Amino acid sequence: MTLSLVKTGAIAAALVFATATSSLAATYAIVEQDSLIRYNHSNSSSVVNDVEEGDLVQIIGEWGNWYKIAIPGPNGWIRSYKLELDYEDDPAPGVQFCFMGPLGKVCVKG
Repeated sequence: MTLSLVKTGAIAAALVFATATSSLAATYAIVEQDSLIRYNHSNSSSVVNDVEEGDLVQIIGEWGNWYKIAIPGPNGWIRSYKLELDYEDDPAPGVQFCFMGPLGKVCVKG
């Protein structure tokens, strides 16, 4: 009985995520200049990674004029003016919503 309730809840959650608006879609950008990636959204924060001009990155957070990006290696923060946000060739077409869960990244496709 409990397993049936869990399955029903999972199906309901999937339906909610499947009907999410496009504002929840993954956002990608192109790096406009070689940049250091910081642990936090501050110039005084420690450097954890770097990106090069032309790299494709996924934006996973925002704080003021900083974006948190997902990249190979440690993720981190970059100033917004170093990214071109009008990137139109989404590398994951049809993905409407992705989220990180306890078992990893899950994406719902439209």
